[in-house]
Amino acid sequence: MLCGFCVTGEGRSVKGFKKEIWVTFFIVAALGVFFQLNRLDVFLHINPWSNNASMGEAAGKEDYAGLPRERVLVIYDAGEVQSVLRRHMIEKILTEQKKEAVRLPLHKAEGLPEDLGGIVVATNRLKDIPCLPEIEQYVAEGGTVLVLSQLQDDLLTDSLRQKLGVLSVGQEHNAYGVRVPGSMYIGLQGFGFDSAVYSTSIAEVRLSPESEVEVTSADGQPVVWSHRDGKGRYFVCNKRERDDKNSYGMYTAMLGQLHEDYAYPVMNMKLYFIDDFPSPVPEGKFERIYQETGMNTADFYRKLWWPEMLNNGDKYNVKYTGLVIETYGSQVKGEFAPLSDGSARLGLIVYGRELLKAGGELGIHGYNHQSLAPAGYGQDHLGYNTWESQGDMEESLRELKRYIEEVYPGYEIHSYVPPSNILSPEGKQALKNVFPHLRVYASLYNGLATAKEYFQNFRVNPDGTCEIPRVSSGYVPLPEDVWENYNVINYNGVFSHFVHPDEMFYEESQNLTWEMMKKGMGDFLSDVNTRFGWLEPATASEGADIMENYFAMDYRLERSPEGLKIHCWNFSRPVTFILRSRKGIVSVQGGRVQKVQEDAYVLTVEQPEFAVEWAGEQQ
Repeated sequence: MLCGFCVTGEGRSVKGFKKEIWVTFFIVAALGVFFQLNRLDVFLHINPWSNNASMGEAAGKEDYAGLPRERVLVIYDAGEVQSVLRRHMIEKILTEQKKEAVRLPLHKAEGLPEDLGGIVVATNRLKDIPCLPEIEQYVAEGGTVLVLSQLQDDLLTDSLRQKLGVLSVGQEHNAYGVRVPGSMYIGLQGFGFDSAVYSTSIAEVRLSPESEVEVTSADGQPVVWSHRDGKGRYFVCNKRERDDKNSYGMYTAMLGQLHEDYAYPVMNMKLYFIDDFPSPVPEGKFERIYQETGMNTADFYRKLWWPEMLNNGDKYNVKYTGLVIETYGSQVKGEFAPLSDGSARLGLIVYGRELLKAGGELGIHGYNHQSLAPAGYGQDHLGYNTWESQGDMEESLRELKRYIEEVYPGYEIHSYVPPSNILSPEGKQALKNVFPHLRVYASLYNGLATAKEYFQNFRVNPDGTCEIPRVSSGYVPLPEDVWENYNVINYNGVFSHFVHPDEMFYEESQNLTWEMMKKGMGDFLSDVNTRFGWLEPATASEGADIMENYFAMDYRLERSPEGLKIHCWNFSRPVTFILRSRKGIVSVQGGRVQKVQEDAYVLTVEQPEFAVEWAGEQQ
């Protein structure tokens, strides 16, 4: 029995041992298959990320196209460059607002057209306007006139000087910095900055106590003010045009004062680009980062910088568009070999997936950081190589495309940011040939006319691609850049900013610590949210949808004592309007309304027929 018991037990032990061998074998085999599939990126191809463009059907009918557009008279001096430039800017703003600019040269201004929604005088030769008495009567009876030019005493009459709220006019000089004490701008009351470089050429003026100052220099010299005369008002912008585009925001804010219920469409999008991301992370340690954090560069990116960026995205309602680079090599002649650095590819996988998971988007910056341009585009001062042919550009981009599609198969690339903001026509064509779904070129909004960078206006190109410039940059943006971005928000409702992961390495950042940069970006985004909390976050391709909708839609306004109606058509997504009015709103139909300051609302038009009802004015 004992022997038999032992044999039986030994048999069971052998069976259990064999079972354990088979279990172990299957586990090892499964792990082997898993790691092999992982090495072949099979799991990246399961439920792949998609970025396919899709626009809805256009809503609304042109039933109201026969209604007249709002008309604004623009009087200008055809013989003066500054005056013609102002006329051009006002016409551009009004055209984008779907309003009509009625152009009237100074020497032909012998009478006022009928049915005007306001008057813009884009010259300081006020006493030379033949119809000046009619303009003064227009204001006295309740109209609003904008005067856009630095004043000149010998071009004013004593009567007109009084009507403009001016006691005396002195010499023209440069005034520095900005202060915004008034509410003419949306979201900017109380904003201001000192500057030794940002100057505006203005006439020295002394104003009457009844004048209401809207914008001044840092030391309080009046730049924009208003003055009541009879039932109407004059607004004066007492400055020469600068060599930038800030006047678009200022003039839009002034146009918003032309009527007690002035409404106009905006794009309403908050864009945030991360250039050079994902990209190869610099090896080793950067001394200033290491001294402050005790981390090498790779750990700094992974443990501090990127978590902070994700936190800011959640906290301040931001979506990131990351611009991929495959290598930092300087090659501009084929063939362009795949990157051998496995850590860079891992970064594309890990950072890219986390970016997409956070609601962001992948765009491209280039195969490398060599601007897509032949010689003659100012690359020399950057130490860049120049491309000999468009064919070489295309070959490098095909390698970049392979690099991305290997990790994100089927993912459409819609956005491109040119390295160092330099892009040639050959480069543009190369991009379209290799990336046929490309929809967005995002470079710079403003800069010196002598520079070689690719400067843009917001527009849809004939081929359907969109020009969406970036306006400000950096973790601690300069106050001049913040001012510019806030002017663009007032102009067309776009916030557009960009940073780089490696800005700590820049010479311009040598006096900044990581803590200072982190705080600077948090403070900036917090200020944007406080002043413009109505802005909607968007990726670059979402921005293209918004821009296409903005330029394609059309509308007409109908005003009455009871309320305001917007008849809208040819829109495929909700349209945002800014309404400048001090009236209260008790009801809304066809959309939503948000009050953003005492005299401003953000209207979201969701249906072809949109209406608001004024408080206390119902019959």
